[in-house]
Amino acid sequence: MSDQILLRFLSAGLIDVGGDDAKLEKLRETVADLAAALKQTPSKTSSFALIAFDPASPEDDPVITEVCDALKERWPTYINTFSSTPMLVLRALLLDALVQAASDEKVGVAFIASARNALPFIEAGNEQKIWAEAVLEIESRVDARAEAEWATPESIHVPDMKYSAPSAIKISLPEVGIDAADLAQALVAAAVRGKGNPHWVTNDPQSWGTQFGNLAGQAIASSFNAALEDLQFKPIDIAGPLKILSQTVATHVGDTLALVSTATAGLQRRTNLIWWKETLYSPSARVSYRALPPSTVGALMALDLHQQVPTFSPVSVAAFLSETVLSLASVAPEKRQSVRELVGEVVKSAELAPLRAIARQLIPQPSGRGPILALLAEHEGTFAIDDTQFRARVGVPADTALTISEWAAWIFRELQAARATQEVVKAKKPGSRA
Repeated sequence: MSDQILLRFLSAGLIDVGGDDAKLEKLRETVADLAAALKQTPSKTSSFALIAFDPASPEDDPVITEVCDALKERWPTYINTFSSTPMLVLRALLLDALVQAASDEKVGVAFIASARNALPFIEAGNEQKIWAEAVLEIESRVDARAEAEWATPESIHVPDMKYSAPSAIKISLPEVGIDAADLAQALVAAAVRGKGNPHWVTNDPQSWGTQFGNLAGQAIASSFNAALEDLQFKPIDIAGPLKILSQTVATHVGDTLALVSTATAGLQRRTNLIWWKETLYSPSARVSYRALPPSTVGALMALDLHQQVPTFSPVSVAAFLSETVLSLASVAPEKRQSVRELVGEVVKSAELAPLRAIARQLIPQPSGRGPILALLAEHEGTFAIDDTQFRARVGVPADTALTISEWAAWIFRELQAARATQEVVKAKKPGSRA
């Protein structure tokens, strides 16, 4: 569908280029430029989406100015084709660019978060079907990746240990032998009277034999001992091969444990969330959720859940958050408050100071329309924006009514989107616009 957005707007009669293919091509080129810019700066995703969704978007918003400038680069005379600022054309360009840029899943996360939050409260008219199909296409792709990251495989394949045995150790022995001449000479001396044996065999055979045995034994033993001394060799050093083997085993065990840890990460994550839901304890505020007012607890739960899960999380995680909020007896399931009131309570709540701090880290300096987190980053203690300003900044009417569980899911989605698309910036002082 990503290459058919403009055609669908044309087919629905929402935009008109007078049947001029050259003009349509200029629009397509502009879309490609905007998509490329969005991939380079994913932090613009929420602002792009909130303008694209809204038929009542203000013409002086910075996003509209950016799209007009991009269109003018490709079509310098476009203003002559339209009697006024072609807001519907510009919004169609934004939607097409968002869908194309959503091939980068960081952009996809932010786009889906903005759509799920704002679209139900914006009158899209004849555009509704186009929006719905675009959202479903991107959401299914992003959710597929998230489900894969959270899944626990039925089995874990551990590759064989990569070890090459060292070459066989060669032991070389010196050539040795008994000097036959020396041994013969010694044996002669043992047998011949006067050369070594003082006795003579014919005079005293017993004494001669005894002396011959002693002298011959000594001669033979000396010859063998001399030969054995030549057989001595240095000890074999196997410390090197053993070290390589131990390192290989350690690496293999470490890789195996990493595989197990990765494979079971989804299970561990789900287990931790169940523990969090059962304890109903806030790790950031260090207090039981039961001790907090309902208007505070929803946003705080959203923050705590955001800090426990990765950026890519299944759609079901937001539903899990809603059910956790509703498990509190203090939360009336059907009671609604205006989104403006809810923002005002977050701004002044002491327990939600960590949420405001994270908003200041994740959201760059506010400029034009953006997520509610931008308002939380900008204000502390008091909230003095009127309904008209609120509508221009957020994209939904200030009197939009939400249940506490819906409010929690809204904040959670914005936190996930902000973390996915924006680099951490230096925290700004509350209320500072410098």
